[in-house]
Amino acid sequence: MSHQSGIKTSQELADLFVTAVAEGNLRVIRVSIVSESLIPDGTAEVSGSWETDFFKIQNFLEEKKPAYILYRMDTKSSAGDYEWLFLAYVPDNAKVRDKMLYASTRATLTKELGDYRFVESMYGSTTEEFTIEGYRRHLKHQKAAAPLTEREKELNEVRAAEASTNIYSSSARRSHAAGVSFPTSDDAIRALKNLGQTDRSKNLVQLKIDTAGECIELGSVTQIDVGQLSESIPTDAPRFSFFAYKYNYNGQEHDSIVFIYTCPSSSKIRERMLYSSSKASVISTGQNDCGLTIAKKFETNEVEDLTEAYLLEELHPKRETLSRGFDRPKPPGRRTHRT
Repeated sequence: MSHQSGIKTSQELADLFVTAVAEGNLRVIRVSIVSESLIPDGTAEVSGSWETDFFKIQNFLEEKKPAYILYRMDTKSSAGDYEWLFLAYVPDNAKVRDKMLYASTRATLTKELGDYRFVESMYGSTTEEFTIEGYRRHLKHQKAAAPLTEREKELNEVRAAEASTNIYSSSARRSHAAGVSFPTSDDAIRALKNLGQTDRSKNLVQLKIDTAGECIELGSVTQIDVGQLSESIPTDAPRFSFFAYKYNYNGQEHDSIVFIYTCPSSSKIRERMLYSSSKASVISTGQNDCGLTIAKKFETNEVEDLTEAYLLEELHPKRETLSRGFDRPKPPGRRTHRT
């Protein structure tokens, strides 16, 4: 899940990655989630080949702290830019909240930096998996896998198309194509307007895209307890869900509407593209046309992540007493422990 959790790439990270892709002087960029933002959290420069430099990744892996590692390869794309590996390290003994945040935000990170720039992705929970030997085992396993499915071929085509349209301006800010805006059915509009009423009759409105007719239509309207949220959302197709969540927090009553975009990994490529590009328009319809005040927006591939505990943590995040900026990584054995 991410916003897939509301967490977004910082401009600092976007600028650094653009420069690194073009100039190729950095071998490793560690990315961490700090204060609801993806920030660069240490770098290592190129000093040898991609294979001989692979050990540098170990300097960025901590025993209980997840991290994303962007690793520059020596190969270049047809456009002349260096290609990269995307590595997601989520140790088993990390805090549950951190596990959920990093698991749910990785798709946001690669999408915002450009999926097409990453020639390989690898996920692991131990430092041993991120050695050159571990990476070679990963490649061996990948090669031993079955030939590309039609879905995988289609995904590669999507990435190729994205590569031809995603560019960065001279100011290093990424230019995003405008989202798709499909018409929304009257039933869906009525359901959303009812959700915004204090005397609403149902608290969960789900919208879906009619891919044939290319319009947003009402999927379902139900009344549920928060504990039934994950089981009420389909696991075999994407959905836009608006949930009115009434709860008590620290003695105060709340009535918060949250927006949830779910896109299971098994979704068809065309569905993923249509839902992803329509998301902003659907949110705008809820807010501007139906008068909804959205307290939080979520995205997830795994509906089971949508627990009451997670919603409360996101609606009422604990304030961090310390915020770490751009620090150089400590060498092994000299980690900085944070509370």
